[in-house]
Amino acid sequence: MIINDSLPFIKSYVASINQVLLDQKGAKQSMSSIQCYWLSFVILGLLVTNSLCWSRFERFALKEYSASAICWMFKKAKITWELLLYASVLKIIESYNIRHGVLVIDDTDVERSKNTKQIAKVHILRDKKTAGYLKGQNIIFLVLVTDQVTIPVGFEFYQPDPALSAWAKEDKRMRKNGVLKKYRPIKPNDNSVYPSKKDLGLKLVNDFASNFPSIKIKATVADAFYNTKNFFESVGSSTKQPQVISQIKTNQLINVGGKFQQVGKFFANFHGKTEVVTLRNSDKQITFCSAKFKVKSHDKKLYVIALKYGDESEYRYLIANDTTWRNIDVIKAYALRWLVEVFIQDWKSYEGWNKLAMQRGLEGSEQGLIISLLSDHALHFHEDQLTLYKNKEPAVTVGSLREKVMMESLTAFIEKIVTSPDPKQLFEEFATKIAEVFGQRSSIKHMRGVSFDQMRPMT
Repeated sequence: MIINDSLPFIKSYVASINQVLLDQKGAKQSMSSIQCYWLSFVILGLLVTNSLCWSRFERFALKEYSASAICWMFKKAKITWELLLYASVLKIIESYNIRHGVLVIDDTDVERSKNTKQIAKVHILRDKKTAGYLKGQNIIFLVLVTDQVTIPVGFEFYQPDPALSAWAKEDKRMRKNGVLKKYRPIKPNDNSVYPSKKDLGLKLVNDFASNFPSIKIKATVADAFYNTKNFFESVGSSTKQPQVISQIKTNQLINVGGKFQQVGKFFANFHGKTEVVTLRNSDKQITFCSAKFKVKSHDKKLYVIALKYGDESEYRYLIANDTTWRNIDVIKAYALRWLVEVFIQDWKSYEGWNKLAMQRGLEGSEQGLIISLLSDHALHFHEDQLTLYKNKEPAVTVGSLREKVMMESLTAFIEKIVTSPDPKQLFEEFATKIAEVFGQRSSIKHMRGVSFDQMRPMT
Protein backbone atom coordinates (compact mmCIF):
# COMPACT_ATOMS: atom_id res chain seq x y z
CA MET A 1 0.00 0.00 0.00
CA ILE A 2 1.99 2.97 -1.25
CA ILE A 3 0.64 6.39 -2.10
CA ASN A 4 2.08 9.84 -1.55
CA ASP A 5 -1.27 11.53 -1.17
CA SER A 6 -3.99 11.11 1.43
CA LEU A 7 -7.51 9.76 0.95
CA PRO A 8 -10.31 12.29 0.32
CA PHE A 9 -12.10 11.76 3.62
CA ILE A 10 -8.88 12.37 5.60
CA LYS A 11 -8.06 15.53 3.64
CA SER A 12 -11.62 16.75 4.15
CA TYR A 13 -11.43 15.97 7.88
CA VAL A 14 -8.14 17.87 8.34
CA ALA A 15 -9.48 20.81 6.33
CA SER A 16 -12.60 20.89 8.51
CA ILE A 17 -10.73 20.99 11.83
CA ASN A 18 -8.44 23.65 10.39
CA GLN A 19 -11.56 25.67 9.55
CA VAL A 20 -12.70 25.26 13.16
CA LEU A 21 -9.36 26.68 14.30
CA LEU A 22 -9.75 29.57 11.88
CA ASP A 23 -13.30 30.33 13.02
CA GLN A 24 -12.68 29.88 16.74
CA LYS A 25 -9.08 31.00 17.26
CA GLY A 26 -8.16 33.10 14.24
CA ALA A 27 -5.63 32.80 11.43
CA LYS A 28 -2.60 32.72 13.74
CA GLN A 29 -3.77 29.47 15.34
CA SER A 30 -4.81 27.70 12.13
CA MET A 31 -2.55 25.53 9.96
CA SER A 32 -0.95 26.38 6.65
CA SER A 33 -1.76 24.37 3.52
CA ILE A 34 1.58 22.52 3.84
CA GLN A 35 0.86 21.64 7.47
CA CYS A 36 -2.61 20.37 6.51
CA TYR A 37 -1.11 18.24 3.74
CA TRP A 38 1.52 16.88 6.15
CA LEU A 39 -1.03 16.03 8.85
CA SER A 40 -3.30 14.30 6.31
CA PHE A 41 -0.37 12.22 5.07
CA VAL A 42 0.72 11.29 8.62
CA ILE A 43 -2.80 10.23 9.66
CA LEU A 44 -3.07 7.99 6.60
CA GLY A 45 0.43 6.63 7.22
CA LEU A 46 -0.44 5.85 10.82
CA LEU A 47 -3.62 4.01 9.87
CA VAL A 48 -1.93 1.99 7.12
CA THR A 49 1.31 1.12 8.96
CA ASN A 50 -0.27 1.04 12.44
CA SER A 51 2.69 2.99 13.78
CA LEU A 52 4.01 6.50 14.27
CA CYS A 53 7.37 5.83 12.66
CA TRP A 54 8.96 8.27 10.22
CA SER A 55 11.06 5.55 8.53
CA ARG A 56 7.95 3.52 7.78
CA PHE A 57 6.24 6.62 6.45
CA GLU A 58 9.24 7.21 4.19
CA ARG A 59 8.92 3.72 2.72
CA PHE A 60 5.15 4.16 2.52
CA ALA A 61 5.76 7.22 0.30
CA LEU A 62 8.43 5.41 -1.76
CA LYS A 63 10.97 7.93 -0.43
CA GLU A 64 9.28 10.90 -2.06
CA TYR A 65 9.36 12.33 1.46
CA SER A 66 12.36 11.61 3.65
CA ALA A 67 12.01 10.49 7.24
CA SER A 68 14.02 13.51 8.37
CA ALA A 69 11.69 15.92 6.55
CA ILE A 70 8.58 14.29 8.04
CA CYS A 71 10.18 14.37 11.50
CA TRP A 72 11.18 18.02 11.06
CA MET A 73 7.56 19.00 10.52
CA PHE A 74 6.59 17.09 13.66
CA LYS A 75 9.22 18.79 15.80
CA LYS A 76 9.61 22.25 14.30
CA ALA A 77 6.39 23.22 12.55
CA LYS A 78 4.45 25.88 14.48
CA ILE A 79 1.28 23.85 14.87
CA THR A 80 -1.03 24.64 17.80
CA TRP A 81 -1.05 21.04 18.97
CA GLU A 82 -3.02 21.76 22.13
CA LEU A 83 -5.90 23.10 19.99
CA LEU A 84 -6.04 20.32 17.38
CA LEU A 85 -7.82 17.86 19.65
CA TYR A 86 -10.24 20.57 20.80
CA ALA A 87 -11.06 21.48 17.18
CA SER A 88 -11.55 17.83 16.27
CA VAL A 89 -13.90 17.16 19.20
CA LEU A 90 -15.90 20.29 18.34
CA LYS A 91 -16.21 19.15 14.71
CA ILE A 92 -17.51 15.72 15.78
CA ILE A 93 -19.99 17.33 18.17
CA GLU A 94 -21.32 19.54 15.36
CA SER A 95 -21.35 16.81 12.70
CA TYR A 96 -23.08 14.22 14.88
CA ASN A 97 -25.43 16.73 16.50
CA ILE A 98 -24.33 15.78 20.03
CA ARG A 99 -26.17 17.57 22.83
CA HIS A 100 -25.51 15.43 25.90
CA GLY A 101 -23.42 12.52 27.11
CA VAL A 102 -21.65 10.74 29.95
CA LEU A 103 -18.01 11.44 30.83
CA VAL A 104 -15.88 8.41 31.71
CA ILE A 105 -12.39 8.55 33.25
CA ASP A 106 -9.91 5.69 33.12
CA ASP A 107 -6.18 5.16 32.75
CA THR A 108 -3.96 2.66 30.99
CA ASP A 109 -0.29 1.62 31.03
CA VAL A 110 1.97 1.58 27.98
CA GLU A 111 5.10 -0.53 28.36
CA ARG A 112 8.42 1.01 27.35
CA SER A 113 12.02 -0.18 27.29
CA LYS A 114 13.66 -0.68 30.69
CA ASN A 115 16.63 1.35 29.48
CA THR A 116 14.85 4.33 27.98
CA LYS A 117 15.87 7.77 29.22
CA GLN A 118 14.43 9.96 26.47
CA ILE A 119 10.70 9.14 26.60
CA ALA A 120 8.82 11.36 29.03
CA LYS A 121 7.02 10.29 32.21
CA VAL A 122 8.39 6.74 32.17
CA HIS A 123 8.30 5.12 35.62
CA ILE A 124 7.94 1.72 37.29
CA LEU A 125 4.45 0.23 36.90
CA ARG A 126 2.72 -2.78 38.35
CA ASP A 127 2.18 -5.45 35.69
CA LYS A 128 -1.39 -6.65 36.22
CA LYS A 129 -0.90 -9.75 34.07
CA THR A 130 2.19 -11.15 35.79
CA ALA A 131 1.96 -9.37 39.18
CA GLY A 132 5.51 -8.20 38.48
CA TYR A 133 6.85 -4.81 37.47
CA LEU A 134 7.64 -3.01 34.23
CA LYS A 135 8.68 0.45 33.04
CA GLY A 136 6.25 2.47 31.03
CA GLN A 137 3.96 5.46 30.74
CA ASN A 138 0.59 5.86 32.42
CA ILE A 139 -2.07 7.82 30.52
CA ILE A 140 -5.36 9.07 31.92
CA PHE A 141 -8.11 9.34 29.30
CA LEU A 142 -11.37 11.25 29.38
CA VAL A 143 -13.96 9.72 27.04
CA LEU A 144 -17.34 11.14 26.05
CA VAL A 145 -20.02 8.47 25.65
CA THR A 146 -23.07 9.61 23.68
CA ASP A 147 -26.04 8.00 21.95
CA GLN A 148 -24.21 8.51 18.64
CA VAL A 149 -20.47 7.93 19.15
CA THR A 150 -17.89 7.29 21.85
CA ILE A 151 -14.84 9.53 21.48
CA PRO A 152 -11.70 10.42 23.46
CA VAL A 153 -11.85 14.09 24.41
CA GLY A 154 -8.74 14.55 26.56
CA PHE A 155 -5.69 12.90 28.10
CA GLU A 156 -2.93 13.52 30.63
CA PHE A 157 0.34 11.72 31.32
CA TYR A 158 0.76 10.73 34.97
CA GLN A 159 4.04 10.38 36.84
CA PRO A 160 4.27 9.77 40.60
CA ASP A 161 6.30 12.04 42.84
CA PRO A 162 9.69 10.29 43.32
CA ALA A 163 9.96 11.64 46.86
CA LEU A 164 6.50 10.33 47.76
CA SER A 165 7.27 6.94 46.17
CA ALA A 166 10.52 6.67 48.15
CA TRP A 167 8.71 7.59 51.36
CA ALA A 168 5.95 5.03 50.74
CA LYS A 169 8.50 2.28 50.10
CA GLU A 170 10.46 3.07 53.26
CA ASP A 171 7.30 3.50 55.34
CA LYS A 172 6.04 0.10 54.20
CA ARG A 173 9.35 -1.54 55.08
CA MET A 174 9.40 -0.01 58.56
CA ARG A 175 5.75 -0.87 59.25
CA LYS A 176 6.49 -4.45 58.26
CA ASN A 177 9.30 -4.45 60.83
CA GLY A 178 6.97 -3.16 63.53
CA VAL A 179 8.35 0.38 63.77
CA LEU A 180 5.93 2.77 65.49
CA LYS A 181 4.50 5.65 63.41
CA LYS A 182 6.26 8.34 65.48
CA TYR A 183 9.62 6.82 64.52
CA ARG A 184 8.83 6.49 60.83
CA PRO A 185 9.61 9.28 58.32
CA ILE A 186 7.00 12.02 57.83
CA LYS A 187 5.02 11.94 54.60
CA PRO A 188 6.30 14.63 52.20
CA ASN A 189 3.98 17.47 51.18
CA ASP A 190 2.22 17.37 47.82
CA ASN A 191 4.37 18.59 44.96
CA SER A 192 2.55 20.57 42.25
CA VAL A 193 5.13 19.35 39.72
CA TYR A 194 3.71 15.84 40.17
CA PRO A 195 -0.10 16.15 40.32
CA SER A 196 -2.03 13.09 41.45
CA LYS A 197 -4.25 11.02 39.17
CA LYS A 198 -7.30 12.53 40.86
CA ASP A 199 -6.03 16.04 40.16
CA LEU A 200 -5.33 15.16 36.52
CA GLY A 201 -8.75 13.53 36.12
CA LEU A 202 -10.41 16.59 37.60
CA LYS A 203 -8.40 18.85 35.27
CA LEU A 204 -9.64 16.88 32.27
CA VAL A 205 -13.26 17.24 33.40
CA ASN A 206 -12.80 20.96 34.11
CA ASP A 207 -11.23 21.55 30.69
CA PHE A 208 -14.01 19.71 28.88
CA ALA A 209 -16.76 21.51 30.77
CA SER A 210 -15.09 24.86 30.05
CA ASN A 211 -14.39 24.19 26.36
CA PHE A 212 -17.75 22.62 25.51
CA PRO A 213 -20.40 24.35 27.66
CA SER A 214 -23.18 23.42 25.22
CA ILE A 215 -22.85 19.70 26.08
CA LYS A 216 -25.05 18.64 28.98
CA ILE A 217 -23.21 16.08 31.09
CA LYS A 218 -25.69 13.50 32.37
CA ALA A 219 -23.17 11.86 34.72
CA THR A 220 -19.46 11.36 35.33
CA VAL A 221 -18.24 7.80 35.85
CA ALA A 222 -14.90 6.67 37.27
CA ASP A 223 -13.47 3.59 38.94
CA ALA A 224 -12.84 3.10 42.67
CA PHE A 225 -9.55 5.03 42.59
CA TYR A 226 -11.48 8.30 42.17
CA ASN A 227 -13.83 7.56 45.06
CA THR A 228 -13.15 10.61 47.25
CA LYS A 229 -15.35 13.34 48.65
CA ASN A 230 -13.32 16.14 47.07
CA PHE A 231 -13.37 14.52 43.62
CA PHE A 232 -17.15 14.04 43.72
CA GLU A 233 -17.81 17.60 44.83
CA SER A 234 -15.35 19.16 42.37
CA VAL A 235 -16.68 17.21 39.39
CA GLY A 236 -20.27 18.07 40.28
CA SER A 237 -19.33 21.74 40.47
CA SER A 238 -17.48 21.68 37.12
CA THR A 239 -20.14 19.84 35.13
CA LYS A 240 -23.11 21.43 36.94
CA GLN A 241 -24.41 17.88 37.21
CA PRO A 242 -24.24 16.28 40.67
CA GLN A 243 -24.36 12.71 39.45
CA VAL A 244 -20.94 11.12 39.93
CA ILE A 245 -20.76 7.32 40.01
CA SER A 246 -17.91 5.18 41.29
CA GLN A 247 -17.17 2.08 43.36
CA ILE A 248 -16.22 1.58 47.00
CA LYS A 249 -14.28 -1.27 48.55
CA THR A 250 -16.01 -3.97 50.56
CA ASN A 251 -14.45 -2.74 53.80
CA GLN A 252 -15.58 0.88 53.48
CA LEU A 253 -17.95 2.02 56.21
CA ILE A 254 -21.61 2.98 55.90
CA ASN A 255 -23.92 4.22 58.63
CA VAL A 256 -26.67 1.69 59.35
CA GLY A 257 -29.02 2.55 62.20
CA GLY A 258 -26.55 4.96 63.73
CA LYS A 259 -23.61 2.54 63.63
CA PHE A 260 -20.88 2.22 61.05
CA GLN A 261 -20.28 -1.17 59.49
CA GLN A 262 -18.49 -2.51 56.44
CA VAL A 263 -20.57 -2.33 53.30
CA GLY A 264 -19.64 -5.89 52.30
CA LYS A 265 -20.77 -7.37 55.60
CA PHE A 266 -24.05 -5.47 55.52
CA PHE A 267 -25.07 -6.55 52.02
CA ALA A 268 -23.97 -10.14 52.68
CA ASN A 269 -27.28 -10.55 54.52
CA PHE A 270 -29.31 -9.79 51.38
CA HIS A 271 -29.86 -11.99 48.32
CA GLY A 272 -30.76 -9.17 45.99
CA LYS A 273 -33.12 -8.95 43.05
CA THR A 274 -32.29 -10.78 39.81
CA GLU A 275 -33.57 -9.54 36.48
CA VAL A 276 -32.57 -9.09 32.85
CA VAL A 277 -31.85 -5.51 31.84
CA THR A 278 -30.51 -3.84 28.74
CA LEU A 279 -26.95 -2.63 29.28
CA ARG A 280 -24.96 -1.15 26.38
CA ASN A 281 -27.60 -2.30 23.85
CA SER A 282 -27.56 -5.94 24.95
CA ASP A 283 -29.52 -7.93 27.53
CA LYS A 284 -27.63 -8.83 30.71
CA GLN A 285 -28.71 -10.75 33.78
CA ILE A 286 -27.85 -8.87 36.95
CA THR A 287 -28.48 -9.27 40.67
CA PHE A 288 -28.64 -6.13 42.77
CA CYS A 289 -29.94 -4.49 45.90
CA SER A 290 -29.67 -0.88 46.98
CA ALA A 291 -30.29 1.65 49.72
CA LYS A 292 -29.27 5.17 50.72
CA PHE A 293 -26.64 5.34 53.43
CA LYS A 294 -24.24 7.87 54.87
CA VAL A 295 -20.80 6.81 53.62
CA LYS A 296 -18.18 7.65 56.21
CA SER A 297 -15.39 8.61 53.78
CA HIS A 298 -17.74 11.06 52.02
CA ASP A 299 -19.50 12.27 55.17
CA LYS A 300 -22.85 12.37 53.35
CA LYS A 301 -25.71 10.17 52.27
CA LEU A 302 -25.12 8.42 48.93
CA TYR A 303 -26.88 5.80 46.86
CA VAL A 304 -25.16 2.47 47.60
CA ILE A 305 -25.83 -0.41 45.20
CA ALA A 306 -24.59 -3.99 45.52
CA LEU A 307 -24.29 -5.43 42.01
CA LYS A 308 -23.11 -8.62 40.34
CA TYR A 309 -23.38 -9.79 36.74
CA GLY A 310 -24.50 -13.19 35.48
CA ASP A 311 -22.82 -16.01 37.40
CA GLU A 312 -20.51 -13.76 39.45
CA SER A 313 -20.34 -14.85 43.07
CA GLU A 314 -19.12 -11.60 44.62
CA TYR A 315 -20.87 -8.24 44.72
CA ARG A 316 -19.26 -4.98 43.68
CA TYR A 317 -20.49 -1.85 45.41
CA LEU A 318 -21.44 1.26 43.46
CA ILE A 319 -22.00 4.69 44.95
CA ALA A 320 -23.89 7.53 43.31
CA ASN A 321 -23.82 11.14 44.44
CA ASP A 322 -27.31 12.05 43.20
CA THR A 323 -29.76 9.96 45.21
CA THR A 324 -32.78 11.07 43.16
CA TRP A 325 -31.89 8.62 40.38
CA ARG A 326 -33.45 5.17 40.16
CA ASN A 327 -31.05 2.37 41.09
CA ILE A 328 -31.40 0.74 37.66
CA ASP A 329 -30.41 4.02 35.95
CA VAL A 330 -27.27 4.24 38.10
CA ILE A 331 -26.39 0.68 37.08
CA LYS A 332 -26.94 1.49 33.39
CA ALA A 333 -24.81 4.62 33.61
CA TYR A 334 -21.98 2.78 35.37
CA ALA A 335 -22.08 0.05 32.71
CA LEU A 336 -20.95 2.68 30.19
CA ARG A 337 -17.54 2.62 31.88
CA TRP A 338 -16.84 -0.56 29.92
CA LEU A 339 -16.84 1.49 26.69
CA VAL A 340 -13.64 3.28 27.70
CA GLU A 341 -12.02 -0.16 27.91
CA VAL A 342 -13.19 -0.82 24.35
CA PHE A 343 -11.72 2.49 23.20
CA ILE A 344 -8.38 1.76 24.90
CA GLN A 345 -8.23 -1.68 23.29
CA ASP A 346 -8.97 -0.20 19.86
CA TRP A 347 -6.43 2.55 20.41
CA LYS A 348 -3.71 0.13 21.44
CA SER A 349 -4.47 -2.28 18.59
CA TYR A 350 -5.08 -0.02 15.60
CA GLU A 351 -3.95 3.54 16.23
CA GLY A 352 -0.20 3.31 16.08
CA TRP A 353 1.20 5.35 18.93
CA ASN A 354 1.10 2.61 21.55
CA LYS A 355 3.20 0.13 19.57
CA LEU A 356 5.99 2.35 18.32
CA ALA A 357 6.46 5.82 19.77
CA MET A 358 10.08 6.93 19.84
CA GLN A 359 9.45 10.68 20.01
CA ARG A 360 11.52 12.24 22.76
CA GLY A 361 10.44 14.48 25.61
CA LEU A 362 7.00 15.40 26.87
CA GLU A 363 6.18 17.36 23.71
CA GLY A 364 7.06 14.35 21.56
CA SER A 365 4.79 12.05 23.59
CA GLU A 366 1.90 14.51 23.71
CA GLN A 367 2.05 15.46 20.03
CA GLY A 368 2.35 11.84 18.96
CA LEU A 369 -0.62 10.85 21.09
CA ILE A 370 -2.65 13.73 19.65
CA ILE A 371 -1.98 12.46 16.11
CA SER A 372 -3.05 8.98 17.21
CA LEU A 373 -6.32 10.30 18.65
CA LEU A 374 -6.91 12.38 15.53
CA SER A 375 -6.71 9.17 13.49
CA ASP A 376 -9.46 7.78 15.75
CA HIS A 377 -11.56 10.89 15.18
CA ALA A 378 -10.90 10.89 11.43
CA LEU A 379 -12.54 7.47 11.06
CA HIS A 380 -15.83 9.01 12.19
CA PHE A 381 -15.79 11.01 8.94
CA HIS A 382 -15.27 8.02 6.65
CA GLU A 383 -18.06 7.79 4.08
CA ASP A 384 -19.24 4.41 5.41
CA GLN A 385 -19.44 5.65 8.99
CA LEU A 386 -21.32 8.81 8.03
CA THR A 387 -23.76 6.81 5.91
CA LEU A 388 -24.52 4.50 8.84
CA TYR A 389 -25.09 7.51 11.09
CA LYS A 390 -27.49 9.13 8.60
CA ASN A 391 -29.39 5.85 8.30
CA LYS A 392 -29.47 5.47 12.10
CA GLU A 393 -27.65 2.15 11.90
CA PRO A 394 -24.89 0.84 14.24
CA ALA A 395 -21.39 2.14 13.53
CA VAL A 396 -18.65 -0.23 12.34
CA THR A 397 -15.59 -1.20 14.36
CA VAL A 398 -12.27 0.62 14.22
CA GLY A 399 -10.49 -2.56 13.10
CA SER A 400 -12.75 -3.21 10.12
CA LEU A 401 -12.72 0.44 9.08
CA ARG A 402 -8.93 0.60 9.27
CA GLU A 403 -8.73 -2.49 7.03
CA LYS A 404 -10.94 -0.73 4.52
CA VAL A 405 -8.70 2.36 4.65
CA MET A 406 -5.72 0.13 3.84
CA MET A 407 -7.54 -1.33 0.85
CA GLU A 408 -8.68 2.10 -0.30
CA SER A 409 -5.10 3.31 -0.15
CA LEU A 410 -3.99 0.38 -2.29
CA THR A 411 -6.89 0.93 -4.71
CA ALA A 412 -5.98 4.62 -5.06
CA PHE A 413 -2.40 3.63 -5.86
CA ILE A 414 -3.53 1.17 -8.53
CA GLU A 415 -5.97 3.73 -9.94
CA LYS A 416 -3.14 6.23 -10.25
CA ILE A 417 -1.27 3.77 -12.47
CA VAL A 418 -4.12 2.58 -14.69
CA THR A 419 -5.46 6.11 -15.33
CA SER A 420 -2.08 7.56 -16.26
CA PRO A 421 -1.30 8.35 -19.96
CA ASP A 422 1.28 5.53 -20.01
CA PRO A 423 0.32 2.90 -17.39
CA LYS A 424 3.08 0.47 -18.36
CA GLN A 425 5.84 3.03 -17.98
CA LEU A 426 4.47 4.31 -14.65
CA PHE A 427 4.10 0.76 -13.38
CA GLU A 428 7.72 0.01 -14.24
CA GLU A 429 8.84 3.20 -12.49
CA PHE A 430 6.96 2.25 -9.35
CA ALA A 431 8.21 -1.34 -9.54
CA THR A 432 11.79 -0.07 -9.64
CA LYS A 433 11.17 2.23 -6.67
CA ILE A 434 9.52 -0.57 -4.70
CA ALA A 435 12.49 -2.85 -5.35
CA GLU A 436 14.86 -0.14 -4.13
CA VAL A 437 12.87 0.85 -1.06
CA PHE A 438 11.90 -2.64 0.04
CA GLY A 439 15.21 -4.28 -0.69
CA GLN A 440 16.29 -7.48 1.02
CA ARG A 441 18.44 -7.30 4.13
CA SER A 442 20.90 -9.87 5.41
CA SER A 443 19.66 -12.10 8.21
CA ILE A 444 21.74 -12.91 11.27
CA LYS A 445 19.55 -15.94 11.99
CA HIS A 446 20.98 -18.12 9.22
CA MET A 447 24.61 -19.06 9.96
CA ARG A 448 25.80 -19.59 6.40
CA GLY A 449 29.54 -19.55 5.94
CA VAL A 450 30.23 -20.62 9.53
CA SER A 451 32.08 -23.89 9.91
CA PHE A 452 30.80 -26.54 12.29
CA ASP A 453 33.71 -28.89 11.65
CA GLN A 454 35.29 -28.21 15.05
CA MET A 455 32.12 -29.19 16.90
CA ARG A 456 33.03 -32.81 17.60
CA PRO A 457 34.33 -34.91 20.45
CA MET A 458 38.07 -34.74 21.14
CA THR A 459 39.96 -37.82 19.87
